[in-house]
Amino acid sequence: MLSKVKCPDGIRRNVIFTITCWYFCNWRNKHIFNVEVDMPFTSRNTTFIVVVEWVKAANGFGEKPDRIHIFLAWEPPTIDQLKLNVDGSKKAATNIIGAGGVIRDSSGDWIASFAVNLGQGHILEAEFWGLYFGPKLAIEKGITNLAIEMDAAIVVSLIQQINSLQCHPLAALVHSCCDLMIQIGNCHLVHIYGEKNCVADCLANWSYNLDLGIYFFDETPI
Repeated sequence: MLSKVKCPDGIRRNVIFTITCWYFCNWRNKHIFNVEVDMPFTSRNTTFIVVVEWVKAANGFGEKPDRIHIFLAWEPPTIDQLKLNVDGSKKAATNIIGAGGVIRDSSGDWIASFAVNLGQGHILEAEFWGLYFGPKLAIEKGITNLAIEMDAAIVVSLIQQINSLQCHPLAALVHSCCDLMIQIGNCHLVHIYGEKNCVADCLANWSYNLDLGIYFFDETPI
């Protein structure tokens, strides 16, 4: 029962007892084994100071930083620019992969989109095929100023390391993606959070319902 009684500064007696026992045992061992150590003149004050510091440290360790809520949503491009969002997807049960993408203007209006059923494969392949067919669609539409967004950070990283990917199994596809972006002219690729890429993600997942191959849409699919 005494262990539940709080001492000054809100410190429990069981904490004081535990740390005091440890210090006295430590001092006793050093005295027995003739270890040179300066014994405290007031052991009570010494242990109590340690207890207070330990409690402060323990309470600080348990504190969690305040969370900041951030609203994440698709952001339109500038007036003179169009934006392409692409994404890849994989169905774990069957290893079927697909990709999708959508081009929108500064008002959020749907310019064009695509969805492609790629058969079986790896998710990285799906992401790169999305990045391939997206710019290809933009070129066919005559777009020369394009911002590209995707939530696959590894794809964006590999594109940035294009000159050192000679031995990568997808090197040819990566180079093809870069060549298409160069053809567009003013084109840049950035990584975004998945919450900002929901429409492209839906198109990629919707591709599982399609036959093998790629499908283009000038309007929002039903």
